[in-house]
Amino acid sequence: MIKFFRKIRQNLLSEGKTSKYFKYAIGEIILVVIGILIALQINNWNQVRREYKETNILLNNLKLDVEENIKNLKELQKSLEIRKDYADFILKSLDDQKVTDSSMFISSMIRVGWIIDYSQTLPTYAEIINSGKLMYINSENLKNELASFQSQFEEKQQIATPANLVLKETDRLAIGHLDGIPESSSLIKPISSYQGVSFDLKSIASDTEFYKSVKYISYQSAGAKSYLNDNFTTRLERIKSLIDNELKGNDQ
Repeated sequence: MIKFFRKIRQNLLSEGKTSKYFKYAIGEIILVVIGILIALQINNWNQVRREYKETNILLNNLKLDVEENIKNLKELQKSLEIRKDYADFILKSLDDQKVTDSSMFISSMIRVGWIIDYSQTLPTYAEIINSGKLMYINSENLKNELASFQSQFEEKQQIATPANLVLKETDRLAIGHLDGIPESSSLIKPISSYQGVSFDLKSIASDTEFYKSVKYISYQSAGAKSYLNDNFTTRLERIKSLIDNELKGNDQ
């Protein structure tokens, strides 16, 4: 093709058609420029397609992370509700000075001080931040919600630390009030009978520090459940909805 154009130029010069030569040269330059522009446009189009594909992959992975967090949060809230039930059963037994179910009481003593952690797992968001790909997300609302969620989780971790200290101390006191050691398997799941394990209800009732700690755990469990629902589950549901909207916008 280049030889073909060169031959045309040579013929025009040899025939003395200078004006036609210059017109042809200008036309050739214009064609080259147009070709470069088309190539650049195709390159830009391919780049946009790659970014679009990568953005959708990131958004879908982020959605999976959010859905997993919502599932874990709901399980966590159930665990908090169960821990509150254990604390309330101990408090009622101590208040009534009567245990209606010894196995349930022992189960409650074993589990009332359990620490229930929630680990935030949004690895895709961390990848987006660390790789500088936050600009791929168009929705400012989604960006703000993700940043706010991350900040609130870090704040929650700071709040949880003193509560965990109370739980550890209550667990120590509770186990100390049991005569005998429950089998290791019973520490995971309550059983109908704890062979070789007994307790003195009057002695436990006289331990005001333990009573106050159990009362705090009942209160803290209910508060933590409500806090997680209002500030984490609800927010994650909103983030999921924003991700869906972003994906729909990319498809249009």
